[in-house]
Amino acid sequence: MKVHPMRHRPLPRSLDPLGDESLLGYLLRLAHRAGTTPVEMAARTSLLAETTHGNLSIFSHGFIHDLSPSRIQNFTRATSLQMREARGLLLSEYAARYGPVDISLNRSARSPVIAANNTWVYFGSSRYCPQCLAGDGSPIQAEHGGPWKRLWRLPVVFACLTHRCLLQSRCPGCAEPAQGSVKNHGLLVRPRDGDLHPLQCRSSVASSGSVSSACGSRLDLIGAFGAGREIDGCTLRALLELQKRIVTLLTTKGRETTSSVGWLIPAGQYFVDIRALVPLIFLTWPEGRHLSATPLLAKALDVEADRRRAAYNAARSASAKGHPSRFFSVPPADALLTGAVLGIAERLLSAENEEAAFELLRPMIYRSFELNSILSYHLRRMRPASVPLRAVLAVDRRYRRYGHAEISRAQVIQGHPGYIRAT
Repeated sequence: MKVHPMRHRPLPRSLDPLGDESLLGYLLRLAHRAGTTPVEMAARTSLLAETTHGNLSIFSHGFIHDLSPSRIQNFTRATSLQMREARGLLLSEYAARYGPVDISLNRSARSPVIAANNTWVYFGSSRYCPQCLAGDGSPIQAEHGGPWKRLWRLPVVFACLTHRCLLQSRCPGCAEPAQGSVKNHGLLVRPRDGDLHPLQCRSSVASSGSVSSACGSRLDLIGAFGAGREIDGCTLRALLELQKRIVTLLTTKGRETTSSVGWLIPAGQYFVDIRALVPLIFLTWPEGRHLSATPLLAKALDVEADRRRAAYNAARSASAKGHPSRFFSVPPADALLTGAVLGIAERLLSAENEEAAFELLRPMIYRSFELNSILSYHLRRMRPASVPLRAVLAVDRRYRRYGHAEISRAQVIQGHPGYIRAT
């Protein structure tokens, strides 16, 4: 599809963004209101990207992270949005508070690469709360649906605090990931299908004809999910309290720092520290099992850790390509598993000081050496984790601190400007 410059002129009818709405969700609502296909609306609003082969990618992965100055200007012109409203649809607005989307903390300085290659920014789908999708009862939301929220795209968001429930990750009809993308075809599935409501599953399912049809299941119907996994009250409370702390850190303006192993670090870097600990937890499980908030969460991680180890061992046997760390570093898609492992990571980072943190992490560090010393080094030296956490994890295969063995961990940390104790 060739994009004509006049396509970016103002739309006859636009929409106001909903609270914390994502760019993709906004595009689907906009297309539904106009009675056109998502690809046509993407063309009208400058959300088509040309690939290296000269083809047009429908809603590039990088668009959920950020838009170039020229593209966002075209977008605001077409939608009649203010610049702040348009930027409020992008994940880059969380960069100061969620380190994995912060370009300054990533090796790649380009939004498409950050989004497509970083599973802690983009894991190929979106979680969702059916009740939020159902809308607030207003005429506009009754017609086009409630918001597909930006926060649901972040792997650390696994529960809805408004409706006090865990988020869903799959369609109840076809069991495919919600808003899942198709490799090499951008984020938008079935972009030329204009018959689907923004809240219908767009995954393709097998059909009797030569052309596959859309699943079409509604994702806002609460009863469609059946009984699901039974969660005891203690577990749900623990997960909701954890989610509240995470969302508060992500969204509270003016809170620039938080504590990690007893030291104040930038709020955004805290989530980089979380990311650094998750693969160590999975690799060495059940060393961290006693840190689980409830027995149900511990049992869930028992199964997940076994699954990851089996996948890792199978890949090694088959000499599969790719770094082995990926089997332990990719965040879970399942909401309960996410809360389970993030809760342990949070407990490790909430240690009173660096020495207390080391005592908690010591069994994991030693076990990682026994399992795979090379992988252990890779996981524990993962940048850009904070200096305090790296100082805690800096142990060699003889169980000695490397690099600065003659001075204390506190002195190592204080040797870097800007770090002060949390208390």
